[in-house]
Amino acid sequence: MATLKKELSTINLPDLSGSFQVGWMGSVSYELESLRILNFQLQNSNLNLRPGQGVTASLSNNYVSITGNWKVKKAFITLRGTFDLSVDDVSISISLNLGKDPSGRPTASVDHCNSSVGHVSVHTSGRLSWLLNFFHERIENKLKNILKQEICEIVRQSTTSHLEPYLQTLPVTLMIDTVAGIDYSLVGAPWVTSEGLDTPFKGEFFRQSQRSPVPFDAPPIRLSQEHDRMTYFAVSQYVFNTASQVYHQAGYMNFTLRNEHIQNLTELAGNHSAKGWWKPTCLTSKAPTFITMMSCFSSSFLLHVLQTPLEFPIQLHTKSLGAVIPQLARLYPNTELELEISPESAPFLKFSPGNVTLIPVMNIQAFALLPNSSDRKPLFQLRARTNISAIISVSSGRVLGSLTPGSKLELELKHSNINFFNVQLLETVFNYYATYLIYPTLNAKLEEGFPLPLPRDTYLNSLELQIHKNFLLLGANID
Repeated sequence: MATLKKELSTINLPDLSGSFQVGWMGSVSYELESLRILNFQLQNSNLNLRPGQGVTASLSNNYVSITGNWKVKKAFITLRGTFDLSVDDVSISISLNLGKDPSGRPTASVDHCNSSVGHVSVHTSGRLSWLLNFFHERIENKLKNILKQEICEIVRQSTTSHLEPYLQTLPVTLMIDTVAGIDYSLVGAPWVTSEGLDTPFKGEFFRQSQRSPVPFDAPPIRLSQEHDRMTYFAVSQYVFNTASQVYHQAGYMNFTLRNEHIQNLTELAGNHSAKGWWKPTCLTSKAPTFITMMSCFSSSFLLHVLQTPLEFPIQLHTKSLGAVIPQLARLYPNTELELEISPESAPFLKFSPGNVTLIPVMNIQAFALLPNSSDRKPLFQLRARTNISAIISVSSGRVLGSLTPGSKLELELKHSNINFFNVQLLETVFNYYATYLIYPTLNAKLEEGFPLPLPRDTYLNSLELQIHKNFLLLGANID
C-alpha cells in the first residue's frame, strides 16, 4: 500500500482549458495550469479471494488533494489566482491473476482495474475568483475522467515495476551450507479457494555437488479447514527426510571416535552426581535374574568409570575397555582404539499427531591402532538401534530441531575377529557416549535450522506449531 500510495501521488495532471458563457459578458476563456497532487490518501483496503483465479483488492473512501493556478481571459483583460481541489470518495478495485513462471516463482498480473471518483470541491483565491463557479462542473468532469484513467494506469505500472519484482525475491533455491541446498520452487500455480490461498512449494533438499532424483515420494498432506492465523506453513516430513538423505549420501552422518574426541568426557561427567545419574534400581528390578545381574554389573562398572579422578580421562584404549572385553587387553596390550559409526541407511523422521520419532540403525566398527604404524586392525562390528524423539520448533523464520533419546541404545554383535563377547556391558558405555558426545554434535547442527520461504522484509509473530500425520503445521500472523 505504501508503494501504491507513493506511485499514485506522482500522477501527472495535464493543463485544462476551455471557454464558457457569462451572461452579458459573452464568451470567457479559462486555463487551469500547474496542477499538482499534494496528497493521495488511501484509507480503507480489503482483500477478497477469487476462487480459481486470484485475488481482488478494494480501496474505498480515499482522498486526493490537488493544487494549481487558474487564469480567466476576456479580450485584453486577464485575471489570475490559485485554487485547491479536494476529491472525496475515490474507490479503486483491482483484480489480480496469480500463476507461476518456468523457474517456479509466483507471478501476478492485473486482470481488471476500475476506479470511481466522488465529489470534487474547489476553493479559489484571487480577484473575481467567483468566476470559476461558472465552469466548476466542467472542471469536475474533466478531472474525474483523468483520475479514472491515470489511477488504473499507475496500478498496472506499479504491478509490473514493484509487485512482480517483489515476488521474484521468493527464493527458488537456497544454499544451506557447503554440502546441501534446498529447492523452494513452486510445483504448481497458487490455488485460490473460498477459504484461502494455497501455495505448493517443493521443499526438497539436494546435494550441491551432484543433484539426483529423490528415491521416495512425498506423502499426502490434509489440511484442516479451521484457521485463526493469517498464514500457515505445512512442512512435510519429506522435507526433513530429503535432508537426511543428502547428508547421509555425503558421508556427513559418519562419525569417527578417537581419544582426542572424548578427552573431556570426565569433565562433563563431573557436572553430575554419578549415583544420582545412574541409580542402582537394578536391585529391586522385576526382570529375570540374569538380566538383573548384568544390569547391576553394568551400573557398577559405569559408577566406577564416572568416579575416576578427573586427571585420569576416559580413553578408547584396550586397558580402559579390558573390564568389558577381556581378550582385547590380551590380544592388543596397551593399544589405542578407534570407532567408526555410520547409519545403515538415511534415518527418516516419522510424523504422527503430536509426535515426531526417529529410529536409526547404526553400524559401529572398532579398530585397534597398531603402535608405531599407520595401520589399524579391525576388531568387531556392532549394529546399534535406538528410538529417538525429535523436538521441532520455530524461531525468527527458521525451523530448528533437537534430539533426545526415547530409549537406550541396543547393541547386536554382527561380526568379531576377537571371538564372542557380551555386548551388554558395551551398551552401558555407548549410551554414555551417545548422551554426551553424539547427541550434542547432532544438535549443534540442528540448532542452525533452515529458513522458511519468506520474501524479503516479511516477519512472523504469534507462531503456533502443530504436528499432524506426515507433516507439521506452523501458523503465524505476518507483520
